[in-house]
Amino acid sequence: MSTSSATPRVTVITPAYNASATVAEAVASVLGQTMEELELIVVDDGSSEPITDSLLAVCDQRLRVIRTANRGVSAARNTALATARSPIVAQLDADDFWRPDHLEALLPAFDDPAVGLAYANAEIIGWELMDRAIVRTKPGEKPPDWLNDRSLHPINDLSTLYQANRIPSPAAMMRTGAVLAIGGYPTWLTAGEEYYVYIKLLRAGWRFAYVDRMSAVYRWPEPGRGVSYNGRRQSRQGVKLFSMLAVSSPPNRAIFTRLGGELVNVTATHVPATVAVGRRLRRVAQHWSKTR
Repeated sequence: MSTSSATPRVTVITPAYNASATVAEAVASVLGQTMEELELIVVDDGSSEPITDSLLAVCDQRLRVIRTANRGVSAARNTALATARSPIVAQLDADDFWRPDHLEALLPAFDDPAVGLAYANAEIIGWELMDRAIVRTKPGEKPPDWLNDRSLHPINDLSTLYQANRIPSPAAMMRTGAVLAIGGYPTWLTAGEEYYVYIKLLRAGWRFAYVDRMSAVYRWPEPGRGVSYNGRRQSRQGVKLFSMLAVSSPPNRAIFTRLGGELVNVTATHVPATVAVGRRLRRVAQHWSKTR
């Protein structure tokens, strides 16, 4: 196991909250990368049992663990971001992991100085409906709406990015300075934090690059693990995110269409008997977007 203390080429930021069942696998996948010039900062976000208890067997100077009060995933990522020593940061949650050559395959994308974010495909485990985040369709085949089609990548169009977050979280790497320049991760969101960062980077003029290989592994959320399992919270945060974008952005039809959809989601997840009201809200939002 490497114990190199040389200046790293990549800083990996891993927020961890009560992740004792999975964090060791995540850490091992980082420290086992074929590209060894890295540092890994695990931020223990006030776990009931210290994350260090799950990492006692790890003896590698590239790993740092910072324990803080419970302030949420954005604050944890920002804590790591503030102490990052490398020009590139990669995000990896404590319940996901990487294949050994993930960093080595993505780093060359940053040889282009216009690229601020690069991402790969991600394998999905624990969900029977899809085994990967981005799929390749057959020529002339129109994929269903829920499918994340390979032809959309890399995403370098804001309207396309507003429609959905199609960038797998554990597969993304970004320029450290670029993320700091846009203010880091938004602490006012408790879901979709990285999505907001992607939008801000693209709006700041950075280009995105895509490497078509499954080198990241996303573990499908389940009760008690994974914020995206909570549909009610997801819908509320979606409304918050797109309301913010609606008031802080030039008029964009895709933003208002998405906001209408998020309002429907809130209605459906919080007051199922009034789904019809939510549908009317969506029609109003769509009409509003067409008239702006």
